[in-house]
Amino acid sequence: MSTTIFTELLRQHPSLGPVCEKICRRCYQKGGLNGTMKLGRQPDRIQLGALGAVFGLAPLTISATGEVHLSFTRLFQGKSREERDAWIDGLHEALGLARRHRRVEEEQSQQAAETLLARLRLAFPELTPIHDHLAGQFETVCRLAITGLDLLQEEYFRAGVIVNFLRRNREPVTFSELGAQYCGDSKALRRTGLTGLVADWLRIMEEQENDAWNDGAETVWTRHHVVQDRLAVQATVFGPLLYKKNGRPHHLIHELWQAGEPATLSWQNIAGIERLCPARATAADFELITCENEATFSRLVRDRQPGVLLYTCGFPNDAVLSLYRLLAPESLRCRHWGDSDLAGLRIAAMLHAVHPLQLWRSDLATLTRHQDRLLPLTSEQQNQVDRFLARHPDFPFGAELRFTREHGWLEQESWQNGTENG
Repeated sequence: MSTTIFTELLRQHPSLGPVCEKICRRCYQKGGLNGTMKLGRQPDRIQLGALGAVFGLAPLTISATGEVHLSFTRLFQGKSREERDAWIDGLHEALGLARRHRRVEEEQSQQAAETLLARLRLAFPELTPIHDHLAGQFETVCRLAITGLDLLQEEYFRAGVIVNFLRRNREPVTFSELGAQYCGDSKALRRTGLTGLVADWLRIMEEQENDAWNDGAETVWTRHHVVQDRLAVQATVFGPLLYKKNGRPHHLIHELWQAGEPATLSWQNIAGIERLCPARATAADFELITCENEATFSRLVRDRQPGVLLYTCGFPNDAVLSLYRLLAPESLRCRHWGDSDLAGLRIAAMLHAVHPLQLWRSDLATLTRHQDRLLPLTSEQQNQVDRFLARHPDFPFGAELRFTREHGWLEQESWQNGTENG
């Protein structure tokens, strides 16, 4: 049937337009027209006449429930392959649709995806886990490639550059700065598809390198020092401290300590500090205690706990880690007080990786003495601990974590004052 005839029939029976479009979609999805297709249910005499005018009556059947079926076998019976293709082409042209050939498109998309992944591997040979992941998601890459290979390649290459930068980065950087530097648009990483892609690739690299310690308490962005606002990166410290910056001494922390107040420093205050050390030479002043929770930190401040107190505010941010790097080498002993659950012990381990420390009030001996105050783990939390220990057999506080797995965890606020010395 020619395009002209199809056009005239559809002009006379416009209600058949959606039915014909459905046939074209089926042709693309199945790579041709075969078998039987449902066209609708309980047509009136006018609709049935329109169907017969377009397809003829022989290919049409009506079931007992009133369902109309079109048999492509009977429709094309006696027609050559060329005649069948001409019928399908005519229907597409009458509808103003370009006929798409699924098999050809699939072959083209596969070739495009293979080329893209080869280019990506050549440009970023160090991202092997990501290449392996994409190879395992090859069908997905093909579907994305068929919608726009150039755009997909641009996005993958930008993601690769950003991932490489963040894996080396050790200082706070904002999403806006990343977008401006690597995409020419400060908004390019503000909850976009590229944002999700970079985050996924960073997690893949972490998992491969056994660094995936995340339990939901922090994000992949914070682990790679990406922040919304650098001014919001702060750290709070309490102690008789002096610091030297740009060759000049500064007494702010010491003066606040004398007033019984902790000092909260922004990243701008901390950046560039050359040395941070106690103002006095007594042994007690050279002990550094890091504290996970605000309530217990404030209690230590009120009690004038000897030494220097550093508040981690949960997982330590870049400002906390920077102060710890400055203070720990100046201290005779570093101790950490936190919860004894997986998150709390991970916090201690993050600091321990920067400079060795000991657990305080959450060590194995203390946990054993406080068994009446332990909070039980849920079965999922126990499984999480098991998975973590399997991935990190050298975890520095494994003994405490295994004790927690079996007996429960000690919350900082549940520690019984007076049980420990110091």
